[in-house]
Amino acid sequence: MNTPAEQDPLLEWNRLNRENAEHGFVSAIYLSTCETTAAVDRFSLWLLAGTGASGALLITQIQSVLPHLSSTGYKVCLGFLVLSAIFGFIAKYKALRCEIQVHSLTRLQALLAPIFEKHGEDEDQIEEFAKQREIQLETEIDIAKVLEEFSRPFPFWVKWLIARQVQKAAGDRQAGYHVAVRAYMSQVRYTFFQACLFLGFMLAGAWYARAI
Repeated sequence: MNTPAEQDPLLEWNRLNRENAEHGFVSAIYLSTCETTAAVDRFSLWLLAGTGASGALLITQIQSVLPHLSSTGYKVCLGFLVLSAIFGFIAKYKALRCEIQVHSLTRLQALLAPIFEKHGEDEDQIEEFAKQREIQLETEIDIAKVLEEFSRPFPFWVKWLIARQVQKAAGDRQAGYHVAVRAYMSQVRYTFFQACLFLGFMLAGAWYARAI
């Protein structure tokens, strides 16, 4: 037995319209959240600059530092700096991944908008003519064919990765934004660890300072 939505095209159109608006709303929230990645990245780069300068000072001026800092304190401080730098580099990688994903999504939407608009106009005309001639036509875009054509120039392992990602994201309209949000949250997390370790370096310097 057919459901009411299947019986009345207007109900199905209303459902799809609401669903598209809801997903568009969610996408806008994801996008606005991920766009703050640049601010977090600037803070992380500032910490990396401070870490690099402090590390260079500790290494090049070791003879001047050791009289004021114990040998254990020197190693602890340097260890904090190294770990802070590692987390900083990871945060930078996550920031790049988030930025690239957001740029790709927004650019893809801008490029696809006129394509879908043209397809929709032609689809309405084709369906109208097909109805007049009592012909059954398939006018929906075949995403599988699109991805197959897209992956043709790539090596086999890239094709496998594309197919794997498509399979994982099947039915999830927000999958692209989920990638960006996960990268953004990882960036924030690693930047937090980076800042904590830099603070640990300063506290260790104060703790092991012989002058105190």
